[in-house]
Amino acid sequence: MTTKVEFKDISNFVHVARTGSLTRAGMISGVPKATLSHSIRRLEDLLEVELFHRSQRGLQLTDAGRALLDNTGRIFDSIELAASAAQRAHSSLNGKVRILGSAEFGTSIIGAATLYLAREHPGLSFETRMYPSDTPLPEQTEFDCLIFVGSAPSSDHVCRKLGNVGYRAYASPLLLQRLGTPKSVEDIREMPGIEYTRKGIAEPWLLQDADGQRIGDYNVRFSVHDYWMAKFYAVSGEAIAYLPDFFVHYEVAEGDLIPLLQEANESEKISVWAIYGAARHRNPRVKLVIDTLCQNFDKLIRHPGYALVRQYP
Repeated sequence: MTTKVEFKDISNFVHVARTGSLTRAGMISGVPKATLSHSIRRLEDLLEVELFHRSQRGLQLTDAGRALLDNTGRIFDSIELAASAAQRAHSSLNGKVRILGSAEFGTSIIGAATLYLAREHPGLSFETRMYPSDTPLPEQTEFDCLIFVGSAPSSDHVCRKLGNVGYRAYASPLLLQRLGTPKSVEDIREMPGIEYTRKGIAEPWLLQDADGQRIGDYNVRFSVHDYWMAKFYAVSGEAIAYLPDFFVHYEVAEGDLIPLLQEANESEKISVWAIYGAARHRNPRVKLVIDTLCQNFDKLIRHPGYALVRQYP
């Protein structure tokens, strides 16, 4: 036999064999009677056997037809079970969600979000990874949801805005007691600062005072590649740090860090996005994660688990 059996012909044969009638098979399957009849004829011609006895009482399986049904029927039952299992898995909130975050402060968002979701939905599990935001976006097959900081990238991904993050200069009361509180951008020039670098490029300090916004100059006391280190040095009272507002929320509330000069304008804040493939949002687990991030962004991003509020000698 050189010609392959068509799947649709086998499917039509199973429907007819199980109902014993072209009419009933057509009603159940939604396939026209003529199409069902052509499928039976093609199979009989291809296999060179008679599959049904045609009589006034309807269609009766021959021995060859019964043998074909016994073997193909089990296959179709397995396919239906597999399809039902796939639908149950798709509609279930139980299972794994893969979340990527940008290296700058994706940890702070992802950690709090997954902790919140894990407590609310015990059947969920998570795989979390960080990636450098100055590199091309990973392939869609590598993640279910990606937390991106900055301007939304141009890609085939769906970008949903979570919120904004502002930056400001912060100093410990210990430092301000020694050196005084700066009143202008110029006052900061002689003060020790903490430089945050990414791929060898220092992040500028966009500071605001009564004269407007200017890039602040400072004496680099520490150069770091991680916001945690910058916050550590600042809380210790060694230098001024330029940090995201949410990242020092609890340190400010406890009085361990003092915000300097003026708060950034809304238009100058940095956006945070949830990025995902369009098909991913049909998955209820992914939809739950994204909706939770959008609805609780301000609360999640200020989770107390990321506080560093102890005074250091």
